[in-house]
Amino acid sequence: MSSLSSVPIPPTNTLRFQELNIDALHQDEWLVAPVDPSEQRAKVPLWDTIRASHGRNYIDITDISNDSISMAINGKSKTAVALTDEVTLSAILRDKKILLDISGLPHHVWAPLLKAAYIGHINVRVVYSEPESYRPHDSPASDSLFDLSTEFGGLAPLPGFAQLLGPDDNQERIFIALLGFEGNRPRSLVYTLDPEPKVVPIVGVPGFQHEFPSYTVTSNKELLREFNAYHDIRYSKASCPFDTYKAINEIRTDFPDAYMYLAPVGTKPHSLGAILYAITNSTDTEILFDHPVRKTGRTKGVGMIHIYDFGDFRDYRP
Repeated sequence: MSSLSSVPIPPTNTLRFQELNIDALHQDEWLVAPVDPSEQRAKVPLWDTIRASHGRNYIDITDISNDSISMAINGKSKTAVALTDEVTLSAILRDKKILLDISGLPHHVWAPLLKAAYIGHINVRVVYSEPESYRPHDSPASDSLFDLSTEFGGLAPLPGFAQLLGPDDNQERIFIALLGFEGNRPRSLVYTLDPEPKVVPIVGVPGFQHEFPSYTVTSNKELLREFNAYHDIRYSKASCPFDTYKAINEIRTDFPDAYMYLAPVGTKPHSLGAILYAITNSTDTEILFDHPVRKTGRTKGVGMIHIYDFGDFRDYRP
């Protein structure tokens, strides 16, 4: 388990941009990004320039399915890779410095890529672009103000994150819900657990926008009420995976012997911090995920763009 003192300080590991230009990239960095993302915020003009210029190296991600992707180096022949094949993923990324854009990638793709980079001691920076706005929900009766998902694939491990043993029979269980705008998601996940765990929510404060934390709490009021979790709410910057990692580590300090379930159903930076925590604390931490199918047009525009520098993950190794 990483000590709090070893977790990088966010301002020294995060860069923020209104728009990206070539100066934001390191000269020897390989871009890793999907070719045809569905959301506008992930269609970065600079990525198309890099692909067309032949002056920079890149790896295209295509043919995304539930259990595999294709990866093409510098636009050449594609290699199909199972997302559980950590050896092959690490081999493709090996000896490179990676700039991974997760804005247009689902969790089940970028999470195993991050794990493969961690295993391979590969230098990684992660790009995340905020949306300018979310699609409002048509129904005033909805628990959520925003219309984000069409359906959910149901509880299933992210590739490479299955836990076969689980907690000991008498071990305390903590359900850490990284809350977003879809309150049905953490509720559905926690109901799968028996016996009922203690629920510790994390809310993104400050949010991407000033009003978003209150929207998050309102959207999750049923979970907070049913599990008496209002007084257990923790806070972490909505845009910061490093702050999220620290918040989870602090919960671990408060419950040192507990088995921790992490539900990364809030912001992608929160999910990024949670996934990294699960990678580095795999013996007593488990990811619970519900695999949403995202609605077309769920977001509009591009907000702030963040680049998170994880280096070769040395600050997160035991």
